Order: sequence, then structure tokens, then C-alpha cells
Amino acid sequence: MSSEPWLEKKNWRDNHIRSGARYGHWAMLAFALVWNGLTLPLFLNADEFWGRIEEEPIVLVALLFPLVGVGLMAAVVWAFLAWRKFGPTPLVLDPFPGSIGGHVGGWVDTRIPFAAEQRFDVTLACMRSSVSGSGKNRKRSESVHWQTDGVCHVERSGTGTQLFFRFTVPEDLPAADVARTGTYYLWKVTIACEMDGPDFSRTYDIPVFATGQLSSLTEGTESHAATQDLAMEGLESIAEFRTVPGGIEAFFPALQRPAQGIGAILFGGLFAGVGIGVGYAEDGGIVIPVVFFLVGTLTLTYGIWYLAKSLLVGVTGEGVRCRRFLFGYPMKTRQMLRADFSHFEIDRTASTSSGNRTTVYYQLHAHSNGEETLPVGERLTGRAEAELLKETFETYLGT
Repeated sequence: MSSEPWLEKKNWRDNHIRSGARYGHWAMLAFALVWNGLTLPLFLNADEFWGRIEEEPIVLVALLFPLVGVGLMAAVVWAFLAWRKFGPTPLVLDPFPGSIGGHVGGWVDTRIPFAAEQRFDVTLACMRSSVSGSGKNRKRSESVHWQTDGVCHVERSGTGTQLFFRFTVPEDLPAADVARTGTYYLWKVTIACEMDGPDFSRTYDIPVFATGQLSSLTEGTESHAATQDLAMEGLESIAEFRTVPGGIEAFFPALQRPAQGIGAILFGGLFAGVGIGVGYAEDGGIVIPVVFFLVGTLTLTYGIWYLAKSLLVGVTGEGVRCRRFLFGYPMKTRQMLRADFSHFEIDRTASTSSGNRTTVYYQLHAHSNGEETLPVGERLTGRAEAELLKETFETYLGT
């Protein structure tokens, strides 16, 4: 294997890494043309189609397909406008390649007019790509292995706005795979900003290897004031903080960031309903209805629990105390003395994806010198939030 495997990939060699934006709108156009080509017969045989609707009104559902086609073409136009607005925006890494056990950083030159109030969010993610199924049912999917995020530093440049970021990366993460066969890992940087007209959004597939190199960029994204402010806003949206004698108390009420719970309720209700429906059908058998009903019921129960749970955490120089509530009723109180405390640990619990954005949910746990763990933070949707909460508790605990 080469001592510099990142040079084997054409898009990495010159350290001017292109995003997929240039080709993304062409792929979208091809898909839209194929989709609309398949739905075109509905319009070419309009008389026959409307005649079938009079006989079977359910056929009206077929109108969804041309409507989706119109939406796809609108998305294509929007993507072309975005490309014309922003043009090529290659990423230059510093260090090159990005470094496990060191820094992953770099900059992007844009022709976006400089405005100090604009916020460019940046996400660095290590993704695991794997194949599930077999034969014709094989499907490749990606999941987040590790992720961190923050806000870019920005400066005025000759062409518009220059964006900078720099993250510190732990030593125990996998390197980017060049061959990319079977199950492999890849690293991505996403930079996005909401704007008038098309939003700025670029995703870069980048080389990250265990070189231990540091960046020449002097300011880290984790410590950027805008990153800290955003993390504080996020924490204050899901928790109520107050000082108590010798420490701090944080209350995480129910119904905060409900998307995960609502999704589980809808998914579980659908599965349970299908199970009941198949059970009542003739020759439906018993195994499939029972499996669907049990899976649906368990998922539905989790969704209700997720929405209804709340947590009260107290951290003082004497130790850590947490109290779990369900529907406002106290369920369990646990305590860990300072002498027994070992460390706080950030744990990833789930993730949801929408477009190019993946939201990762975290919990914060207090660990004892033995095997005891206490939940001390939940519904955190960013490593910056989790790190800020961890540092706050460590300060009051005196670690």
C-alpha cells in the first residue's frame, strides 16, 4: 500500500477538492427527465385516463406522479440557479490530508458578498458505508460513525467571503478508504448557509488519515464564539438551568425536540395497524400479524416514553444526582458521590437525515469508578452542545 494513499484519488491530489454540486444538478435533471417521460402517457391519453377515473375514482392517485415530476423539474431549476449563483467552490485542506489524532481544517473561497451577520454552519462527519441484503436486493447505505459541528470563521476576500474551519479529531477513528469495497469509512465536510434565494450548501468527500498533523489555522471551530453561542442557545432550548448552593441544577422537560418521538409513534402505529389488518384478513396466518403488532407496539411505546420523559439533574461539589420523571410523576432518583465519580462521557444515541444534513442525538452520562452510570443530559443534537454541558458540569463538580 502507498505511503500516501490519498494521492491515488484524482479529486484529492491537488488539494483543491470539489464538491458534488457541479454534477448533482445534472443527475437530478436526468432523473427528472426519466420520471416525467414515464408519466407522459397520462397526458397523451387524457380522454382514456379521465374515462377510467369516472369508472374508478381511485385512479386519481396516479395524478401524484406528474405532480412529483413538476416538483422535480422545479428542484432542477433551483439547483441550476444555485450553481450559477455560487459557482465552483473548491475546498483547500490544512493540513493535507486531514489528520486523525490532529486537525481537520481548511478554507473555501466563495463569491458570496461579505456580510458579518451571515452564519455558515460546518459539519465534519466520519461515515460508515455498508451493504445490506443480497442479490438484486443489495443496497448500500451510509450511517454516522462520528460527527462534530460548529460555525465557520469568515473573512472578507478579493472575490467575496472566505470560510475557515478547524476541528480537533480523536485518535481512535478510522481513516478514509480509497478502494471503497465492501464495508468502508469515508469522511465528509458540509458547509451550509441560509440565504435569500438559493441557499449555499456544499458537501466535500475528503481524505483523512492517521498522520497526527496540526493545522496552520490558529483558531479552532470548537472554541469559536459563534459555535459556543449556538451551543448555548441549543442547551437553553431544551433545559432550564439554575444555580443551587454549591453547584448547578438542570431540568430537561418533556416534549423537547419531539421529532424522534413523533416519528416512532407514527411508525409504530402504522406497523401495529398493519399487523391487526393482516390478522383479520382471510388466510393471513398468525406469525406476520404477531411480529408486526409486537414491533409496532414496542416502537409506539418508545415514542410515547421519549415524549413524556423528563430529567432533573443536580451537580455540586458533593456529587451528581438525577431524578427521572414520566408524565410529570417521579419514577426514580439516583445519586453518585464525588468520591465515586470517574468521568462524564458523551454517547451517541440516534441520528436522522434530511437532505445533506444529518442530525445526531447525544446523551451525557456520569460514570463511577465502578460500573454505575447516571444520565445527566439528553436530547442533545450536536457535539458542541454535549461538550458545553460536559464542561459546565465538570466545573461545578471540581474535576
